[in-house]
Amino acid sequence: MDFVRVGKTADFEGKRFRRYTILARKVAVFREPDGSFYAIEFACKHQNWDLSTGRIGGDLVTCPRHGWVYNIRTGACLRHDSKRLRRYAVKVEGDDIHLSVRPVEDADDAPADEEEWPIFGDG
Repeated sequence: MDFVRVGKTADFEGKRFRRYTILARKVAVFREPDGSFYAIEFACKHQNWDLSTGRIGGDLVTCPRHGWVYNIRTGACLRHDSKRLRRYAVKVEGDDIHLSVRPVEDADDAPADEEEWPIFGDG
């Protein structure tokens, strides 16, 4: 799996997430309270609207365009029968954050079960 450096861990001080564009895809990297990170596609499946402009509460994000609601951990759309948002692998090396260039589902080693999605911390 290929990775690209997107930022530093210090970029997340006082922030829960940051949005990046990877190969023309909107991807959000979230920092957990324990310091670990995870990344998920952050564009609504309906009209590709940037979800970072929506309302985020807990593990839910609401698209400001038409109100579609997604779980930001699993990617599941909670209001429509839609494809889920895809996960991206995150590696932290020192203070650098690296993001996979392809969604995990597109990779050969994609987990079969949502419970197996990787959340990587320092190391």
